[in-house]
Amino acid sequence: MPYLALLDDTRVIPPQVDDGETVSCPVCEQPMAVVKSHERGNAFISRHFRHHEQEQRSEISTKSGQVTFDDLATTGECPGESDEHLKMKSIAYARLEHDFPDATVELESGVGDRIADVLVTFNEPCHPYGKGIAVEAQYRNHGKDIEAVTEHYLDREYSVAWLDEADFTEYDVDLSGMLTVWPYAFPSRTGTEGYPDVTRWLWQEKSVSVSMEVPIPGEFWASFDKSGEWVTVAQRRIRKKGRAWVTISRSPTGNLTFQLGKKDWGWNADTHRVTVQLEQSDCAELRSFVETLQPKAFGQESPSEAEREHPWHDLTTAWLAGSPRVTAWLSASLSPDGDVVLSLGKKHPKETDRVTVQVDESVVPALQELTDLLETAFEIESD
Repeated sequence: MPYLALLDDTRVIPPQVDDGETVSCPVCEQPMAVVKSHERGNAFISRHFRHHEQEQRSEISTKSGQVTFDDLATTGECPGESDEHLKMKSIAYARLEHDFPDATVELESGVGDRIADVLVTFNEPCHPYGKGIAVEAQYRNHGKDIEAVTEHYLDREYSVAWLDEADFTEYDVDLSGMLTVWPYAFPSRTGTEGYPDVTRWLWQEKSVSVSMEVPIPGEFWASFDKSGEWVTVAQRRIRKKGRAWVTISRSPTGNLTFQLGKKDWGWNADTHRVTVQLEQSDCAELRSFVETLQPKAFGQESPSEAEREHPWHDLTTAWLAGSPRVTAWLSASLSPDGDVVLSLGKKHPKETDRVTVQVDESVVPALQELTDLLETAFEIESD
């Protein structure tokens, strides 16, 4: 998927080219058009270039963003060129423009004497981002003083996002690691001039606290009885970047449940989750699932491109006990882009609920820990 083109012999990226404009490919010199940012299913596809003759063909991407003429001879199609730093800026621009349609999004714009790779500016300060968002895309350049630059932006009421290659997929970016104005720019205790007296008193250094034991009536502890409520037993994140999790809970009816969930990127984003009931036999099923997932998804048994079924390649599936009227399963697959995706589904007599989540290697220890806890919970119940 090309992110670099020539317009009047000048290198440009998709945000710098108007809709309908024709540019040329730096590799094959053939004309290309701009494809607008859009959503494909649950996936966000950032603004990019496409060769005119490839409009009805599948697009080709390369890990490095660079191609040779041998590649062209092999495929018969030109995948174009994508300078990685420019590509990172282009994808971040497209994602922010999509998430904040009413804001001003600019490439290489300044906040004071600092130039951000991408800058979002709001018409009015917006909680929790402040006046805007400054994005710094770090590609093989770690010479910047991150602490000083971050402080510069936060002092001027701009949130800041430091992005590297690990934050990007082929056409999207994870902005969940952003440092927002609130709470990261909250004033320290120093420099309290101008604040109300009560605020200055609250911030002043206090004397050493004094502690003493006070008997608590038994009725107080009884008030924390959780029977009849949902109680979270344990929750683990299943990717290092982004909001995705697995949770074991106890339902109001006393059943142990397993949940897979995620929250979309962006302000006021949607949450997607599916919860299924578990039985003790599911512990062995989940443990077998994790033991198979590790080598097939992240180890030596991971299939090559030639070995994969397309567009989706199934890796492993755990069939869970569910309930008398519900069939439940947890599966792992490789997406068309080679990402590992978990899917938790349950089929009712009249409908099917399912959620899919892209994961990384951290999913393996997370599922292992939850399976251990689940076994312990069932053992305690059986005593």
